[in-house]
Amino acid sequence: MAYIRKRNKKIFGIFLVPAMLVLFLTTIYPMLYAGYLSFRSYDLAKPFVPRVFVGWSNYREILTSSEFLHTLIVTAKLMAMTLSVQLVLGVGIALLVTQKLPGMGVARTLLLVPMMISPVIVGLVWLFLYFPELGYLNYFLSFLGVGAIPWITSTNWALWAIAIADIWQWTPFVMMGTAAAVQSLSPEPYEAAMIDGNSRWDVFTRVTLPQLKPVLVSLMFLRAIDAFKIYDIIFVLTKGGPGDTTEVLSLFIYRQSFTFWRMGVGAAASFVSLVIIVVLITLFFKSLNRDDYA
Repeated sequence: MAYIRKRNKKIFGIFLVPAMLVLFLTTIYPMLYAGYLSFRSYDLAKPFVPRVFVGWSNYREILTSSEFLHTLIVTAKLMAMTLSVQLVLGVGIALLVTQKLPGMGVARTLLLVPMMISPVIVGLVWLFLYFPELGYLNYFLSFLGVGAIPWITSTNWALWAIAIADIWQWTPFVMMGTAAAVQSLSPEPYEAAMIDGNSRWDVFTRVTLPQLKPVLVSLMFLRAIDAFKIYDIIFVLTKGGPGDTTEVLSLFIYRQSFTFWRMGVGAAASFVSLVIIVVLITLFFKSLNRDDYA
């Protein structure tokens, strides 16, 4: 038996080697190399110039830059706009599609379609909708007596235009997770609440929401991480404009690395972004632990 176990361990090790090699080449090595670059002055336009060690200079430049602070504020604004609406709409639609009504199965399937589309395609679709003169959105608004709205060319509307596109694509994600949680809830508390004469709103706020809280927190956490890294839709719709109105953190990193060719500064900004995400993850798990012990 001991010989068989030893042989099995060797076989498992042999099968793990390719997976570990792929993981190292695609994840660990790029991260280590980015860390190496973040401490050096590296101009991508001059690849043969020695990469001079500059210590923490790139990080100091990032953390003291008003542009970097602006991108963090824009990212936080966009996250707040999208997550709040996605939460409300996702829960509302989930409660609707879990009702035993005709056609709900087809409706659930159709509602999931936006989530399946590539973000680049979503950006292109909404670009056609937002087009100032020939866009369908302004065309239909004209029937309501509303003038053409400069969705992606106005500093007042550009961030909202991106938020609407993101809400359209990712509300189904919140809806899907919430609907699965609603269908798994125990019916006994609802029966007791109805016997006590509680209204539907009271049942929702006092019975449904408390039971859905762990699921909703998890869904919002996953969406927050994804929204923090948003890039595709913004690049297609506005490329960070007009001006720097929609310049989020991911676009800032892209510009530093591939527009200004400052790979060291871009790598440093990436690691600052990584630290922020790690802090969010830590706070999330701490809040879950507090809820478990409460």
